[in-house]
Amino acid sequence: MTDPLARIAAALERLAPPPPSSADPLAHPAYVWRGTVLEPVRDFRPLPLDRLHGIDAQKAAMHANARHLADGAAAHDVLLWARAGPANRRWSKP
Repeated sequence: MTDPLARIAAALERLAPPPPSSADPLAHPAYVWRGTVLEPVRDFRPLPLDRLHGIDAQKAAMHANARHLADGAAAHDVLLWARAGPANRRWSKP
């Protein structure tokens, strides 16, 4: 006879949807992490860099980072701009 808890666990495994697959990082220009998977940003509209004012040091760092990446060196993520909101208040000036 089979253990009832094992049977229930097996039934739940069969009913559970498969985990979503991660997006192809080369297929889209922007992504967001959702839990443990990478999802493409469908409505991505980047701002031209000349419209971003007061962040010259960050723009220079991003440009140098992109140049390093293009030359085959390691590169890092860079955040130049984010929407205003409670999650971003800790980064704003008092």
